[in-house]
Amino acid sequence: MIESIIQSTKIELGKELSKNGVKSNQMDDVLGVAQDTILKNFKSSATGGDLDGILNLFNGKQSITGSPLVKSVINDYSFQLISKLGFSKSMSKTVANTVIPFIMNLINKKTPDTGLNNNDLISMLGSSAFTGGKNSVLGKLKNLF
Repeated sequence: MIESIIQSTKIELGKELSKNGVKSNQMDDVLGVAQDTILKNFKSSATGGDLDGILNLFNGKQSITGSPLVKSVINDYSFQLISKLGFSKSMSKTVANTVIPFIMNLINKKTPDTGLNNNDLISMLGSSAFTGGKNSVLGKLKNLF
């Protein structure tokens, strides 16, 4: 789900980001890093036990701009743009503060009126965050017993 939403933003975000110095030939990389960063942070939050924080974000119980998780994604994405694409600190902050809230708002718009449940979250993030490996939710639960 997240992958298709991110790819659907390419034209609209491309127009906005070009005003801030992002070249059209960088858009695939910019969006690829955004996708990787969002999924990494959300999977980390989920495997860390904060399913409610993610669900609250997408069920309208927490604003995107007030979410500690979204702030963390923005900061990580800004760092990733610097380290992976060579963006300046100023440019990376501008891009991160544009791209991440834009994508989060689109995900919210795609959320069913009934909200998300745990199964929807698993589908959105990919089941490996919950069922695969020692750092998955099930893997961490196994280590408790």
